[in-house]
Amino acid sequence: MLKIKLFVLLLFGTYSFSQTKVLYNQSIDAYKSKKYVLFLKLAKQLDSIRPMHPTFTYNLTSAYSLNGKKEESLKVLKTIVLANNTVDFEGDSDFESIKNEKGFKDLLELKISQSKTIESSKEKFSLSEKDLHPEGLLYLEKHKLWLSSSIRNKKVVSFEEKGNCSDWFTDCLYSVFAIKTDSKEKYLWITCSAIPEMKGFSKELEGKSEILKIDIATRKLTKRYTIEGNHVFGDLVVGKNNDVYISDSAEAIIYKIENESLVLWKDLQKEAFNLQGITFNASESKLFIADYLKGVLVIDLKSKKGNWLEFPGYASQKGIDGLVSYNNSLIAVQNGVVPIRIVRYMLNESQTKIIDFRVLDHNRKVFDEPALATFVKNKIYFFANSPWKFYDKNGQLGETKLENPKLFELSLEKAVNK
Repeated sequence: MLKIKLFVLLLFGTYSFSQTKVLYNQSIDAYKSKKYVLFLKLAKQLDSIRPMHPTFTYNLTSAYSLNGKKEESLKVLKTIVLANNTVDFEGDSDFESIKNEKGFKDLLELKISQSKTIESSKEKFSLSEKDLHPEGLLYLEKHKLWLSSSIRNKKVVSFEEKGNCSDWFTDCLYSVFAIKTDSKEKYLWITCSAIPEMKGFSKELEGKSEILKIDIATRKLTKRYTIEGNHVFGDLVVGKNNDVYISDSAEAIIYKIENESLVLWKDLQKEAFNLQGITFNASESKLFIADYLKGVLVIDLKSKKGNWLEFPGYASQKGIDGLVSYNNSLIAVQNGVVPIRIVRYMLNESQTKIIDFRVLDHNRKVFDEPALATFVKNKIYFFANSPWKFYDKNGQLGETKLENPKLFELSLEKAVNK
């Protein structure tokens, strides 16, 4: 059965919401009229505008099946199951052409196996500030200090081993996302963006973003870096040479701090959709950037040439948020899939392809949109729960539904040697 429902859609490229809605309605009409060739044509077009959309991608696999294209239908259906094992496709009459295929039966087994629980990380403690809504996390080794960003309260807090929070820096105009430091821990770099979930949001602020450079010793703001346009600066990375690269989720652009200015470093709007986590390889010759829909892009810093990493057949490229480099591999926090998982992707020698993967955490009940992670002495730390689902349409937080932020620790040495 065709998936027909209301949808909220982030659009990219030259297509407006109204244009996409017209295409979508035309595809529905084609399906109802049993004009399956036209339905497939429109389904392909919609899927190219917005890959891995719950409705568009499902309708694409349905269209392939209705046109007798069994192999194509099974291939797309597999990507759906890998991204969401709760999708109910078993009884859909649109798949009559493939129900007796071995590949279809394999997908039924895959759906069951995707429910398996894997536990590698463990809870360390909870933070005392219940409505903090943390995103970024950092440990300052020289200062023996934990820091966390706050989406809701527009600040950076410090906390100790018992989880007691104290305001560390509050001169932020917008939600604080990522927090990173240079190798000498002299400056703290933070990304800030205005979103409805922050306190004091107004429509006039939407799209405003900035990068802050803070002197760690004095906790004083050194400089604000701003740029015109509609941006969401979600993550950043600081190199050993103090180069700073920033991912923009709103416009699929990578920015760089250069000569004390925020400049466009690489425009990815023609090939990317929603940029998220960003990290270097060990030698800092390459930059890895997660895209929430397409997977991971690797860019050579000298040539600026990039390529999308190939993923193994049974790994989903969708929903990667946090990204950390570790021993010629990438640790990915995938919160845009069901179930949520943390995965280690092993790279080939040239770091152009993912050759294997291992799920480290999977289907944990406590996981509710973990986001960015930080690497400390062969361990990964992250907050397991974020309150995104407890905001109403006006950005107000249902605080009675909240649990305190839970900090988790994942020992990579133990997880890898299991």
